Amino acid sequence: MMNNCPCGSEMTYNQCCRQYHDGKSAPTAETLMRSRYSAYVMRNGAYLHRSWHGSTRPNKKGLLQLPPMDWLGLEIVRTEQGGEQDAAG
Repeated sequence: MMNNCPCGSEMTYNQCCRQYHDGKSAPTAETLMRSRYSAYVMRNGAYLHRSWHGSTRPNKKGLLQLPPMDWLGLEIVRTEQGGEQDAAG
């Protein structure tokens, strides 16, 4: 069975966020945000730790022991910058 990715892209997880969870760098700020949302849904604390900026990142143990939560959906309202050629977004 091919389930849609939790990020709401309408692609399967294997076609979408899995590649970032497996180590590929997200090319845009929106892609990073979507992949991090999927990581929360899937309780992938290792990816959250790797993708979190070091200046604000919580400890790895805390991220690996995420409490169970019901993630209801991700809504992207707008994006500014954060494209493949941008330094920030």
